[in-house]
Amino acid sequence: MSAQQYDPNKLGWGAALVTCAFTAALGFGAWTIHKNTYRHPRDPMAQQVYYERDQAKHAAGGEHGAAAGDHAAPAGDHAPAAGEASHDAAAPAAAPAGEKH
Repeated sequence: MSAQQYDPNKLGWGAALVTCAFTAALGFGAWTIHKNTYRHPRDPMAQQVYYERDQAKHAAGGEHGAAAGDHAAPAGDHAPAAGEASHDAAAPAAAPAGEKH
């Protein structure tokens, strides 16, 4: 017989200890990063970069999604959806006078 008898309770404790220490280090790192970088939404120092421009656009009744200076196209000027054939497809659309592209 062998001098040492097999005991499954004595195996793997080193790997378990390393895994637990690594998990604790990751948790501490995540908490530290969160503590140093998180700003509450009501924090006065966490104001948007374009806050003034956005407020002016909303006060002027601007559309959501349109950049400053952009104008929305009239409803009738939309291009046909992909796959739809148009009998006017061969004729190019004339640009309105004074508009450059």
